[in-house]
Amino acid sequence: MGLLLPFSQSWSQVYDDYIGAGHDNGISVTSSSESDGTNDANTINGFGLDQHLIDASRFLGQATLGYNYEDIEYCAQLGIENWIDEQIAIEAGSYNDTVHEIWDYFVEEYIDMWGIGPLEDLPVFAYSLYWRMAWWNNIMKSDDVLRHRVALALSEILVISENSDLNTNAFGMSHYYDMLYQNAFGNYEDILMGVTYHPAMGYYLSHLNNEKTNEAENIHPDENYAREIMQLFTIGLFELNDDGTIQYDENELPIPTYDNDDIHELAKVFTGLGPAQYWWPWEDLSSVEVIWGSASNTVPTINLEMPMVMFEEWHEPGEKFLLNEQVIPSGQSGDQDIAMAVSSLFNHHNTGPFIATRLIQRLVKSNPTPEYVERVAAVFNDNGNGDRGDLGAVVKAILLDEEARDCSWIDMDDSGKMREPLIQYSQWLQAFDASNVSGNFWNAGFTWFAATGQSALAAPTVFNFFLPEYAPPGPITDAELVAPEFQIMTSSSTINTVNTLYYMFLIDYYGEVSTVSDDLIPGQPEYDPGQMNADDTITLDLSDEFALVDDLDALMKRLDILLCAGNMSEETKQTITSVVDNFFGEPNLTIKTAIFLTLVSPDYVIQK
Repeated sequence: MGLLLPFSQSWSQVYDDYIGAGHDNGISVTSSSESDGTNDANTINGFGLDQHLIDASRFLGQATLGYNYEDIEYCAQLGIENWIDEQIAIEAGSYNDTVHEIWDYFVEEYIDMWGIGPLEDLPVFAYSLYWRMAWWNNIMKSDDVLRHRVALALSEILVISENSDLNTNAFGMSHYYDMLYQNAFGNYEDILMGVTYHPAMGYYLSHLNNEKTNEAENIHPDENYAREIMQLFTIGLFELNDDGTIQYDENELPIPTYDNDDIHELAKVFTGLGPAQYWWPWEDLSSVEVIWGSASNTVPTINLEMPMVMFEEWHEPGEKFLLNEQVIPSGQSGDQDIAMAVSSLFNHHNTGPFIATRLIQRLVKSNPTPEYVERVAAVFNDNGNGDRGDLGAVVKAILLDEEARDCSWIDMDDSGKMREPLIQYSQWLQAFDASNVSGNFWNAGFTWFAATGQSALAAPTVFNFFLPEYAPPGPITDAELVAPEFQIMTSSSTINTVNTLYYMFLIDYYGEVSTVSDDLIPGQPEYDPGQMNADDTITLDLSDEFALVDDLDALMKRLDILLCAGNMSEETKQTITSVVDNFFGEPNLTIKTAIFLTLVSPDYVIQK
């Protein structure tokens, strides 16, 4: 039996609360740049002097995977644009390095515990578990929080997934993610080229070992990557205006961007790419020759940390006809063919508004206005210095746009988005300074993934965890709006999420980390995450909240700013206060219940 919901309303009403969440909180309808925060509404509700903190919290909810109260104060003091510039200037780290660190640690564990001797006796597989550990470690311990948020957004557009044989190779998954993360403020064409040549994508969308046409043996180029680089990575299904709206023909039908013949032609371009090296940990990689067509010429026995290389004898020769009447001439190398094709898609007029819309949806709101899309697409097309595809400029334009910053948009029916479950989790861990004694935040995240079905690079399909055009039945569909994240908010996942949060806060079990597991190693079938080294146990710092346990109004105000960016309704505050007021004299139960009820409220779940 599921945990009884803490509100008088049922959770099905979250759909209704998506439209209009935050209306009844007295927030100023002007941005902080236009108001001194002392208007009548704010004076009445006590938020007047804290409006700069509310603005900073709302911004950080869009720009990070989590933040604490000190981060809010720092951002408010520094200013949002200065904060963005400071973040872009931070040098990127490496998830791949962290995976190697984790792998090396557990290799030593194998050797020390079992005395099994040399490395060649160890399993080849580095399970996706090690990737999950690295992801959590890096997002929790790194300062470049904006880059991490953009990297996750890009990973949900340019999708690979552990729901494949990639789950045997954490090195390849982390290397792919690094390409997105380290280029999160770089040029989108460079990312497209990196994605095209990455063997993890080559395996996932099957253009690794993609052969040229051989009519005698009825072999034709695989069309999977050709289709998805158009549909999902660049131009979409229909011709777009500069503002992202669909173009229609004289019969009022959407104009397709491509047809099956276009897919067939583009597929010829992505032939001849194969692995640079086989990968057996005990061999000198530089001495291993790749033989095309070998049965072992794929995951997991190839090196997924090196870009694919062109095998010209397997590349489709001859002219290739692209969109907009562009022609790849005969006689070029395979690499030249790919560069021309990728450049053609990157420079297509659809790509600016298409990518602008996807990134706005991942960072700020599910239903950007055409004007918002057009403003961001214009920056994609030209960053002001004549450069196209500058993601740093695009991200800055998204976050500084009036639809993201002006508080008047909070009350609009088409504003806001649901926080993805993964971001909900990472945000409250950061909000309450989650840490452990060992300093290795190698969180496997089993419990949260089991409840919500979401973990980085674990989408069920190439279409991500949810479709960008998904609209749940009811008021959102009736209003002709979309709410992508609601596609994974099923009745079962909703109950599981609430129950999991209750379980976590009830017994202080906030994640699964183990660097010492007696006789068991993560990645092995018998591994039990409950056998946890005490130094790895994740704890929260709730000292600031405990200091307010005797002043529930002040406690709710802090939780509102920290978790809800000032969007907690008076009804929600009164409901939570009335519940925890029954726990007078029990500080631990009071604080944890107040946090738990805030986290399951629509005021938190819906990012406005």
